[in-house]
Amino acid sequence: MIFKLRCLCFSACTLFVSASSISAPVPASGVAPLELRIAVVSDGRADYFARLLEESLKLIQQPYHIQYVQDIPARRMWWMLGRGDINVFYGMQSKEKDNDKQLVPVRNSLTNGLIGQRVLLIRRSDTEAFLQVRSLGDLKQTGLIAGFGAGWGDTRVWKASGLPLYEHAAPWNTVYAMVAAGNRHVDYLPRGVIEVLAEARAHPELVVEQHLLLAYKADFGFYLSPSVAHYRPIIERALKAAEASGLKARLIDEAFGADIKALNLNRRLRLQLPAAPDQR
Repeated sequence: MIFKLRCLCFSACTLFVSASSISAPVPASGVAPLELRIAVVSDGRADYFARLLEESLKLIQQPYHIQYVQDIPARRMWWMLGRGDINVFYGMQSKEKDNDKQLVPVRNSLTNGLIGQRVLLIRRSDTEAFLQVRSLGDLKQTGLIAGFGAGWGDTRVWKASGLPLYEHAAPWNTVYAMVAAGNRHVDYLPRGVIEVLAEARAHPELVVEQHLLLAYKADFGFYLSPSVAHYRPIIERALKAAEASGLKARLIDEAFGADIKALNLNRRLRLQLPAAPDQR
């Protein structure tokens, strides 16, 4: 594991500045800094969530120290969170997680529901098949199979809709080649509008489907280890301040605005999927 530290000094600083321990000054009021250890991935997917957390804490002048633990498999991250090896992680919100005694949910939806708006990564040869879809029934009748990671909450949405799906247990990055191959029991990848174009750029063997927008209630949230449950009201206050001030909207636009605009969501056929049974 690689540990990267960033601290709040109430001034601009660069991301992941040091691998050594740095102490942030504590304000004269004596407010103790939050000591956070958060799991992230080095491909940039976590950048928005890390920035939202940090900028929100800065907004309310809450000092903090953050250690970034990089590139741990997702299932292991949740195990580490329960143990307290890390103490904050972000993931899809669900009643199952909220009721888990080893997790403390932070009550805030981090992308304003954008992760529940899905555009498809497909094989170019399947373009016409998706253009013919006018309803969930049509999509089911194509027989095309959606791909998800094993255990993802999205699988419950597809099952509730009666849509065929495949759960990928191997490292996620191998699934793109499986879709492209056309003979591996997975045909398309429903990806959030905040991630699909970045993935398409990284995987030119697939294309972004231009006709459909599949929508359902879903979002990411922060989850804490029970050992820092007392941080929850502070982080919730910081995130609410970020919403009220417009900071959160600005960060979403800076991170994802150009890609969302390029997807032409208003011109797509919107298919509403039922929420998963354990969604909030």
